[in-house]
Amino acid sequence: MSHEQQPVRYVGAVRNAAEGMLSVVAALAVMAVAGLAGLLALGAGAGAPLSRLLPAVLSAAVGGPVGIVPDIAGGGLPAGRLGIGLQGRVAAVPLTLTFLGAAVLGAGFFRPLRRRGRPGGELLLTRAAGALTATVLLVPALAVLGRGTAELPADVRGRLGEGEAGPVLGRFGDGGALSSVGFRAEVLPTTCAALLGVTVLLLLGCVAARRTSLPRSLALSRGRFRWLPVVSALTGVLTAVGCLSVLIGLLAGALALSGHEGAARVAGALLLAGPNLVVVLLSSGLGASWEAGTRREQADGGGLLGVFLRARGDGGTTTRVLALNDRVVAGVPLWLLGLLVLSALLLLTGFLAAGRTPARTARAATDALLGRHLDCGLRTGVVFAAAVLPLMWLAEADARLTVRVMGSDLAGVTAALEGTVGICPLTGFLLGLCAGWCGSRLHGLRAARRGQVSPVWSAEARQVSKTRPGP
Repeated sequence: MSHEQQPVRYVGAVRNAAEGMLSVVAALAVMAVAGLAGLLALGAGAGAPLSRLLPAVLSAAVGGPVGIVPDIAGGGLPAGRLGIGLQGRVAAVPLTLTFLGAAVLGAGFFRPLRRRGRPGGELLLTRAAGALTATVLLVPALAVLGRGTAELPADVRGRLGEGEAGPVLGRFGDGGALSSVGFRAEVLPTTCAALLGVTVLLLLGCVAARRTSLPRSLALSRGRFRWLPVVSALTGVLTAVGCLSVLIGLLAGALALSGHEGAARVAGALLLAGPNLVVVLLSSGLGASWEAGTRREQADGGGLLGVFLRARGDGGTTTRVLALNDRVVAGVPLWLLGLLVLSALLLLTGFLAAGRTPARTARAATDALLGRHLDCGLRTGVVFAAAVLPLMWLAEADARLTVRVMGSDLAGVTAALEGTVGICPLTGFLLGLCAGWCGSRLHGLRAARRGQVSPVWSAEARQVSKTRPGP
């Protein structure tokens, strides 16, 4: 008995644009909830109003810098008026918030397309335009709200006051000039970074989405057809790792509520920067050199500035650096632990990619330059090597706070988490190649033992070939 196909009714452009905008709204809402929980766990509300601090953190999560300006209300005077004040800059991305926002945005944008008729390119562009429009409207508003005053911790004020000029700076600190700072999210860089991030995420989603209905020209394109299995597999594995870090942060938060000491700080750190720590761990296994440290600088006190402070020139620099690669976790060096974890993740990626790779036709298998397993390993290595650099760049953090007197820098404190890339892309490619090949071999052996056909990753692949893949 044959059934006639019902004509497909496409959703209108207005609804697609609205869904694109709602995906951005939902992403920012989830980021705000997670950011608020992390700030509360760290007790940040005691030093700054959360209504101002949270938008600044969200602005940093989308890639925008946060500037530190003199706090006029606290006693600091603007530069150029013979006053004293603090200036600086914070460049750090809380990757937990970034990860949650990207996951919610991707799901909200692509998931509604799963059970709909194949949309045209115009409707897909309409959804993207809606998402970008919401980004342009909401992100600058967050950056504008991310301006306020924060009290400096006592240890930071102590570092700024060290040296011969310390007593004089301490007197200014008692007046408020060095006890608080103003923070301000930069509107234009934040908006540009958010637009770039949303665009890259949507383009990546068009490659990685396996069950989403896309325009036929895009769904059957050669680039998507060749790279979708590996990209989707690696995206899924990294998503699972990110969710695991969030889950551990929630468990630490639950321990903090039960009165466990130190769990609140762990929960706050994981709810804001859990994936940052994961990137440090995994990249250490590739040979990356990570260092966390502080640097205190004090300028010479000679000339007019020395007369003003009644202190003679005794400038200097004090640096404290902690090499993270030398740390030992449960008796295992950090780099070895990262290598083992990363090898297991890439092995799983190769296994999943092999299961999602469409079967080759007899002619394609004859004309292929590389075997099925080696081809899977090669693509895994290429995709992972391309992901190493942006992940390491996003995981780095840098903050600088400078004391300015009469327009000159007197003292400053810099805190940074920096990683040296080195040969990480090369080692990432080689490790991905080997792990991808092994994962593909394991999938072939499993399919051969069960006498099953390797699953095909999408309906488009079934239309191209129905040949059973070999082991």
